[in-house]
Amino acid sequence: MKGRCSPFFVLLAVWGALGRPGLATELGTRDGTDGNGIPSAHDFVRRGCHTVAVLGDYVYIDGGQITERVNNSAPADSPAYDVNTTWSIDLTEKWTNETVQFRSIPKAAPLLNKQTHWTDPSTSSFYTWGGFTSNGSSPSQELWRFMADGSGGGSWTQVTQRDFADFLKLKGTFGTAFTQTQDVGFALGGAVTTSSDGSVDKKIPGYATPGLVSYNFRTGEWDNRTTAEYGGYGTSLNARAESVPFGANGMILFLGGAETPVDATNETIVETSWNHISMVDPVTNKWYKQATSGIKPPTIESHCSVGVPGPNGTYEIFLYGGVSDQLRDTSPEVYVLSLPGFVFFKGPEDAPPRSDHQCAIVGEGQRQMLSMGGVDDENRTFTAPTTADPWTYGIGILDMTELKWTDSYDPDAPAYDSPAIVKAWYDGGNLESVPWDSPEVEAIFMTQETASTPAPTQHAVPSNPHSTGVIVGGAVGGAVGLAAIGMMSFLLLRRSRRARADTPHPGHRPSPNDSVQDEIAEYKPEPWPKDHHAARYAYSPDSLLSGATVRSPSASPHPYPNYAKTHEMHGTWRSELSGHQDGIVPVQGGELPGTEPPKELMDPSIQWAYELPAPLESHRTELPDRKYSR
Repeated sequence: MKGRCSPFFVLLAVWGALGRPGLATELGTRDGTDGNGIPSAHDFVRRGCHTVAVLGDYVYIDGGQITERVNNSAPADSPAYDVNTTWSIDLTEKWTNETVQFRSIPKAAPLLNKQTHWTDPSTSSFYTWGGFTSNGSSPSQELWRFMADGSGGGSWTQVTQRDFADFLKLKGTFGTAFTQTQDVGFALGGAVTTSSDGSVDKKIPGYATPGLVSYNFRTGEWDNRTTAEYGGYGTSLNARAESVPFGANGMILFLGGAETPVDATNETIVETSWNHISMVDPVTNKWYKQATSGIKPPTIESHCSVGVPGPNGTYEIFLYGGVSDQLRDTSPEVYVLSLPGFVFFKGPEDAPPRSDHQCAIVGEGQRQMLSMGGVDDENRTFTAPTTADPWTYGIGILDMTELKWTDSYDPDAPAYDSPAIVKAWYDGGNLESVPWDSPEVEAIFMTQETASTPAPTQHAVPSNPHSTGVIVGGAVGGAVGLAAIGMMSFLLLRRSRRARADTPHPGHRPSPNDSVQDEIAEYKPEPWPKDHHAARYAYSPDSLLSGATVRSPSASPHPYPNYAKTHEMHGTWRSELSGHQDGIVPVQGGELPGTEPPKELMDPSIQWAYELPAPLESHRTELPDRKYSR
C-alpha cells in the first residue's frame, strides 16, 4: 500500500470505516461543533491528501480528508470526512501546535483529494487541478483558483478556459510531481481512474499517465510534453518536483516516487533509485541526469520536499518521511540534497514516521519547514489508525539550519544558513571531485551566472578561506576561465571557417535545410508508439498515490516585488516560458484506453492528452530489489 489516500483505500476502507456501516455512511462533509469545520486539538486524529500554500503572511491548507473523534471515540472508531473549508494560519505571530489558531474559509470548489497545486504569488493566489473523489464518483474537469485577501481570508472561483475543447482532452490526474516557475505550473505523470476522470472507463487500479503537463498563469495556455526520456516508461507516481535556480532557464528536478508501464501490476511498479537525479529544462524541454553521492535515502514515495538557497551559492532540498518498499515501512527520517554538489546528507530521525503529509517553508528568514498532516505505517493495511497523530494537529517545525524538530513557530527566526554538515563537505574541497555525467550538466550547475545569483537572504562570505562560498566560487571561477579560453578559440576557428565558406567549393551546392539541421538534431522529443498491440498489465493502486509536495522558494534571479511577503510552495523564480502564442498549443498524444472523448470536441488534425507507451525494456541496474527484506 503506497499511501492511505489512494482511491483503493478511500473507497474500500474509508479511513477505517470498512466493516462499520454506521461510520461508513458518515463519510462526507460536516461542520465542527463550533461551526467552522475545525476540530479541537483533542478531537483531531489525522489529516491527509491535502495541499498547503504560503501566500504573504499566511499559510493555507486545503482539500483532503480528516479523521476526528466523535463523542470521545477511539481513533480506530473515528470517522473520516472530506474537508469542506480552506484553513489559514497567521505567520506574523508566534505559536505552537497547541496554541495555533486556524481560520476557516468557505469553499466553493469541489471536494477532492491529491490535487495538483500551483502557487502564483504575483497575484496572491494558488490553483488546484485534478484529484479524485472519496466516494468513487467522477468529478468535472475544472481548474479552480483561490485568491487570498491579504488578511487570512480569500475566495474560490472557477477559471474559464480559453479553449475548453482542448482542456477536456487532458485527463484528471492525481499523485503528480508538480512545481512551478514564475509564470508556468508543471505536473509530471500521476494516475487516472474513474474517480478522477469520467472519460476513463476503468476503476481501480486505473492508468499511469505519461507526459509533462504545463499551464501558463498569464496566457491560460495548456501544454503536454513528451516524457519519453524520463525513466523507463515516461511515467511517475508519487514523486516530488523542485524547481532550482541553475542554468539560463532554471531546472526542474524530480525526486523519488515510482515508475511503471501505463497498465501495470504491483510487480511492475518499481520505486525510483536515488543513484541519479532526473531533471528537465522548463524552456527547451531537454532532459538531463546527474549521479549523486553521500548518504542516500531509501526509495520513498509520498514524502514531502522543500528547497531553499544557501548564502554561499548552494541550494538545499529537504526531504521528510514517505513510504518505502525498501524499508517496508514509513520513514521518520530527514535527508538533505545539496546542489551543486548533488550530495545527500542524513538529518534528524526523531520525528514521527509519516507519509501523505505536506511541507512548506515559513517565516521571513526561510529557516523553518512546516510539516502538516500525514499518516503512519498503518496505511499499508485496510485498517483504521490505532493512534492519533503524535503531533498536535499534525504540525511539526524543522529548523533547517540546526536540523532540529520543534513544536513552535517563530516569525523572527534568523535567516537560513546551510547546515554544518553541508558546509563541512564544501569546505573539504569535495565539489572539485564531483563526477559530472556530462559537460552540459556541469556547465548548468557550475557557471558564473549560477554562482553569482544573489539570494534575498544572502550573507557575506565568511573570512575562512575554505568556506563554502569560496569553494563554490573557486570552482566556478576555474570553469569560467576555461570557458573563456574555449570561447576565444571557438570564435577564431569560426572566423576561419567563415572565411573559407565565402568561397564555395566547386562541387558543393548548399541545401536550404543546412541552417536548421543542427537545431533539429539538438533536441528531438519522440512520442510514445501509438499503435502498439503488446499485452498490457494491470497494477494495484496500492502504490499509486502520494501527497502533493509543497515548498516555499525564497530566492530568484528575478525576485518578486516584496518577495519576503510572497513565499510560495513548489515555486520557482524563472521567467515564463518563451515561445507561447495566443491560443492552445496542440499537444501530440493519444487517448487512454477505455476513454471516449466527445466526438464533437475532437479535431482530427490535433492529437492531444496522453499516449500509451509500449512496455519498454529498461535495463536499470539502480532500481531497488522489490524482494528486499529486513
